[in-house]
Amino acid sequence: MTQRLEDVFKTALRLTDEVDVSSLEYRGVPQWDSLGHMTLIAAIEDEYGITIDTDDVIDLNSYAKAVALLEKNGVPVTTT
Repeated sequence: MTQRLEDVFKTALRLTDEVDVSSLEYRGVPQWDSLGHMTLIAAIEDEYGITIDTDDVIDLNSYAKAVALLEKNGVPVTTT
């Protein structure tokens, strides 16, 4: 499951395979600016069929928080 989320991050933010997505934070790469953030939010919503509320959009500032957000929305996320 985490590979799926990593792929969403890589595609939405146009990251190379060399980027360690698991430790990524907002503005940690040039692509994750405000526009990239909204692109990422839309990609997560599309991929997982969820709607992210405004508070969570603002709070989602790392890969780890994206994992927590999915779990909060009932999407099982594993680290193996």
